[in-house]
Amino acid sequence: MAMRKPAACRYSSIATVLVAVNLAVLFFYFSFSVQDYSWGWNQSSERSESGAPPREVPQATLTVTAVTTATAIEVPQATLTVTAVTTAAAIEVPQATLTITAVTTSTAIVEAVRPPSPPKIPGPPFCDVCSSDDHLCTLYGEHNLARSRVYEGANARFRRVIANALAGKPTKIGVLGGSVTKGHGVSHTESWTTIFLDSWNKLFPKSKTTFINGAVPATGSDYFSMCFGEHIDEDVDLVIVELLINDQRLESNALANEWLLRGLLGLPKNPAVINLYTIGLSFETITTGGDLHTPISAYYDVPVVSARNMLAPHIFKHAKLDEYYFTKTSDGTPDWRHVGAPGHKVMGDLLVAYTQRQICAVEREKAKPTKYTSDGTLPGTEGLDTIPRLRLFQKYDRETITDLIKPTCSSVRTTKHPLTPIEAKGWERWVHQEYKDKPYLVGKEPGSIFKVEVTVGPMGRVRITYLKSKTFGLGDAWCWLDDDRKGGKRVVSWWNLEKYNLAQVAVVTDTATPGKHVLTCEIMKETSDPGGGHEFRLIAVDAS
Repeated sequence: MAMRKPAACRYSSIATVLVAVNLAVLFFYFSFSVQDYSWGWNQSSERSESGAPPREVPQATLTVTAVTTATAIEVPQATLTVTAVTTAAAIEVPQATLTITAVTTSTAIVEAVRPPSPPKIPGPPFCDVCSSDDHLCTLYGEHNLARSRVYEGANARFRRVIANALAGKPTKIGVLGGSVTKGHGVSHTESWTTIFLDSWNKLFPKSKTTFINGAVPATGSDYFSMCFGEHIDEDVDLVIVELLINDQRLESNALANEWLLRGLLGLPKNPAVINLYTIGLSFETITTGGDLHTPISAYYDVPVVSARNMLAPHIFKHAKLDEYYFTKTSDGTPDWRHVGAPGHKVMGDLLVAYTQRQICAVEREKAKPTKYTSDGTLPGTEGLDTIPRLRLFQKYDRETITDLIKPTCSSVRTTKHPLTPIEAKGWERWVHQEYKDKPYLVGKEPGSIFKVEVTVGPMGRVRITYLKSKTFGLGDAWCWLDDDRKGGKRVVSWWNLEKYNLAQVAVVTDTATPGKHVLTCEIMKETSDPGGGHEFRLIAVDAS
């Protein structure tokens, strides 16, 4: 039977050094300190080990002197330097790298090199993802934050805005949206806009920030595509768009959303744009018109951050949460169209988390710049913030360059260019006392005439924005340009859709010549309302 070697011999590959018997007593010195590290090891020391059995000294600052016989010394997770041992059977240093730096007839130096400290992560403490300093990741979990990022993209424009804000340059932020962004059912401090702005100011304390909330309740992409300039300044640096539930799932709304994005991206300062999705569960389907915005956003490299992506599956599993995340109607039932304070907090926090993520990307690039050189067959980095020359809703060719549109818009919901008729018989400005953020120009009787001057651009298009509803007794209007009454269009403001009271857009003509024209609308005797209603609620007129 083969004899089993003693345990100590198994470590002979680490270091075994025999020296001459008459060697004078030499000093064995080991010193390891971790006081510069956050692990906080306890201190201990060992002195004068003679004929000692194996002994473990865990996670310690260790000093050993004058070792005549060292049977086994175990020093886990340590940096070990051995300088002179009279008899060394084995020295075990688990989880360490040993390097023999010198061996003579009387001296052996064995060094265990301490593992290098982790590299410093560029940026603020929250850039250490999901560490104790990354509070939003700790609160929501990395999985939920990942789900909220529907489309991230290269973020060339947003990172430019961030870099400027970090450098102390002023930032102007504009917001477009519906009643959720307007703050329906929540206080000012509970709104996602306030939550985001407060955090933005803390993230960029050197940057003076101007914030413009241009939300218009019950209004979608159709209206904003030509009238966004009435609600935000043209010198914005960042625009946040919240229109997920304000658009019906129609291709015409997707087309309008593309015009909106092109218009925003083409503003003088080439602003960054972010699509922020709320969650709404009161519609015929969970999917809404905003879901058609996602591929358009991706085409224009516009990030999409979604509260619905994160919350919806969880609410479906725990139905009572639909009361927690949403406001209540006047009769006390859940209002599944408008999120309440908890829903606003999620929206604001997700947008802040996304902003922090891009701050970290900016800081990484500062610390270690990257450069990509294309061979011409793949896109380079030089055009990341440019607008594609063709729209998604165009056929491809090699030459066409789609011009940016500069529409004119007059609206009852703005002070920049308020809708002011040059003639109005039977029309008046009206607002419901409970919904003062929804004014209209209202005509109630057949034969009521409204006239307004418009300036037509290269598209040759003139449109009106009006309210469409089943419940308000709304009727029909006949609208035409200049003297072409026969070439006019009937606009119907009643529809057979429950719980939908939305601003809609009707094209009166798309063949007008550029220049000034007069638009006329007259309430008709005929009405599509089964109840015989004739009222017509006008919101805006635009031309392009």
